[in-house]
Amino acid sequence: MHADAIRQEVGSDDDLVMPVVMALGLHVALVLLLLLAGWWQPAPTVVSVAGPVVEASLAVTPSDVAAAEKAMEEAPKPEPVDTAPPPQPLPAPQPEVSPEEVQPVPQEQQPEPDTVDQEAVARLALEQEQAREREEQEARQRQEQIDLTEREKQAEAERKQRLREQLEAVRKEQEDAKRRTRMEEQRLQQLADRQPAPQPQPGPPQPPVQAGGNNGVDTDLRAKYVVAMNQTAKANWNRALAPENVACKVRFTQIPGGEVIDVSFVSCGFDAQARESVERALRRTPMPYSGFEPVFARQIDLTFCYPEEACQQ
Repeated sequence: MHADAIRQEVGSDDDLVMPVVMALGLHVALVLLLLLAGWWQPAPTVVSVAGPVVEASLAVTPSDVAAAEKAMEEAPKPEPVDTAPPPQPLPAPQPEVSPEEVQPVPQEQQPEPDTVDQEAVARLALEQEQAREREEQEARQRQEQIDLTEREKQAEAERKQRLREQLEAVRKEQEDAKRRTRMEEQRLQQLADRQPAPQPQPGPPQPPVQAGGNNGVDTDLRAKYVVAMNQTAKANWNRALAPENVACKVRFTQIPGGEVIDVSFVSCGFDAQARESVERALRRTPMPYSGFEPVFARQIDLTFCYPEEACQQ
């Protein structure tokens, strides 16, 4: 702001100096012209005329003087002339001396930016900012998707790991149960080999088992024993869970007294739920034992089928 004021002041001084210089130059030129005109004026030429010199004199009479005075009185009086001194010319303005050093060369005025260019630049900057924001948002979305995928993969891996651990625990329990069963069978077998078969302890009264038949001609005790076990197992079996016309052959192990301690499937077309119903039927109540001691067998094979006629064909 100060530099602009200095430039304006210097410019006004330059405007006053030029007219003063031109006026002085004009006066000097006029003076020189007058001097040259005086020098160039020729000397007066004296004309010589023949004859004597004639002398003349003016004779004024009193009547002429009175007429002249009367004419002067009748003549209009001139208006008074203002004798005030002419106005003195104003002194030429002198440039003020600035305490600061004046810039020797005026600074060029910077061109004002075009409004259209400014709008274009602002619009371009806005578009670039919006594009940058979109890129950042897309990058965040991609990163979030990657993180979500990684979390899903990790959760799936953890779920599979838990499932494997559960299956491993179930398999281990089954192996432990089988090992305990084999150990128990071995122990019982050793006891049976060392000692005579113990007499069964009297237990709670059981309903008499009717020795049924299958309309055959075999009246052997073993045949009746097999029929009694079939009737006991089939009575405890839930046939609603078994598929029709499908046979399931099982082998169960029992101890004296008729208690079933192990069930294995030899060849069975049942699903897991139907197999569970068969094992539950064999373990639900003791197998027939009283009256069949001479033909007692530790392992018995039975076939489950619904309807029963499909297995007999």
